[in-house]
Amino acid sequence: MKEKLIKVGISVGDINGIGLEIILKTFEDHQILELCTPIIFASNKLVSFQRKHFNITTNFQGIDSIGAALEGKLNVLNCWKETPTVAFGQETEEGGKYAFLSLQAATEALKNNEIDVLVTAPINKNNIQSDDFHFPGHTDYLAEQLKGTSLMFMVSEDLKIGLLTDHVPLKNVSALITEKLIMEKARLMNESLIKDFRLQRPKIAVLGINPHCGDKGVIGTEDDDIIRPALKK
Repeated sequence: MKEKLIKVGISVGDINGIGLEIILKTFEDHQILELCTPIIFASNKLVSFQRKHFNITTNFQGIDSIGAALEGKLNVLNCWKETPTVAFGQETEEGGKYAFLSLQAATEALKNNEIDVLVTAPINKNNIQSDDFHFPGHTDYLAEQLKGTSLMFMVSEDLKIGLLTDHVPLKNVSALITEKLIMEKARLMNESLIKDFRLQRPKIAVLGINPHCGDKGVIGTEDDDIIRPALKK
């Protein structure tokens, strides 16, 4: 019996940005459809407009429910009926509004187990702000909605970098680093490397804060006072 492909929900991000262009160009490679069933949370009209504008050949089918998504097809779930105005490269209220509508619908589908994975295209962190979205980024919104602890990863084939702090000015970082935070993020990273990347015995290194940290605290003591004790525990 053939296994069902995982359903990958995709939010489109700011409609004036690069999100939909990247999504559509990604699925010009039809082999990706052998790995998953993608569902874009947007509207037929918006996707058709951008497909024509960028002269992209990717075909898609519009659906009105996730249950109607077909394997082997790029599916577009219609989340709104109106036709928003697209102004490429501009920061507009509509850009933020529809970025949130897409993200909200995709997140609800993930919470309801209607999709297996959520991929998010870039938002504009300013124009998406509203009474419903008051977060510095996707990560914080998803952590609240999914009632969990997040770990932001930058991933390559040979190296995966996990961040201790998210969306924080560099000048504030050292004040937020605690033993508890280091231990929690290291635990999350270890679990992810085993579960998501299939590494049986992950090797995790923790970067220091201060250059020349061996100079007995001349530049700072956070490495000896916070990081080293956390690693010993």
